[in-house]
Amino acid sequence: MKNILKIAGLLIILLIISACQSETNDVATEEHPSNRSTEEVPEESQDTSEEEENNDSDLVADEDTYEYEEQEVIEQQIEEGDYDVLVETDNKGARVMFYEIDGEKYYKTIFVKNDNRLKIIDIRNNNGQIYNEII
Repeated sequence: MKNILKIAGLLIILLIISACQSETNDVATEEHPSNRSTEEVPEESQDTSEEEENNDSDLVADEDTYEYEEQEVIEQQIEEGDYDVLVETDNKGARVMFYEIDGEKYYKTIFVKNDNRLKIIDIRNNNGQIYNEII
């Protein structure tokens, strides 16, 4: 019974998130043609024009340069590897990224911008959620 309730709750949450994403992605695409719902971003790259637009993000500038504020925490939590970062969704409410090697997805990250909450899900090993904290 508990499993059924968990699955139903998950489906409702996914439905709400997907409904919100389609509306905000359309607006974001109209405002910035370079903002696509799916784009490959090298983990070490940093776009200075985007940094100027997002003045509220805390970017780390030591040995590694991060494009998104949550990437340093993600790197500390996941196994070392040469991951390609695939940004699935990036709107004003949340950012969803996949960390993959050779097209095979290893981790999914969800960063809720309003709460500064980061969730990391281990997809490859079916370990489920491995991190859920406010950063």
